[in-house]
Amino acid sequence: MKKQRGQMSIFFALLLVALVAFLLIAVEVGRIVYARGEVGKAADAAALAAASRINIPLYRETGQVVFLPDVYDYAQTYADLNSSYLSSRSIPIWVTGIFIDGASQTVSIRVTANLSALLPAVLNYSRKYSIIGYAQGRLDGR
Repeated sequence: MKKQRGQMSIFFALLLVALVAFLLIAVEVGRIVYARGEVGKAADAAALAAASRINIPLYRETGQVVFLPDVYDYAQTYADLNSSYLSSRSIPIWVTGIFIDGASQTVSIRVTANLSALLPAVLNYSRKYSIIGYAQGRLDGR
């Protein structure tokens, strides 16, 4: 009987280590999922900002849908303002593309962020995440 004393303690210790590991993994996955949502929110805000920078006088004169020259700066500012979780962790986001579809009057913006800073340093993992935000406007009055 004496040989079996303490087996439950070892089993409990191993179980506790496994539970702590699963908890840490769940927290890290949650942080990544939340950060990806933040990038999406920033992309949508940037798309709405870019849609407001369409050259309306030019459209009224020619029917051509063109952005004003400051559209990238404007979109980047709104993307930055809508990514407080990422900026609090020193993770910059970049507006990497602005596109316009004149037929459907839709503006789409690609926003990219490197989320590898959210993972533990021992993983040495570089992961850039890009998402496209959309905004649709209504251009009247030609």
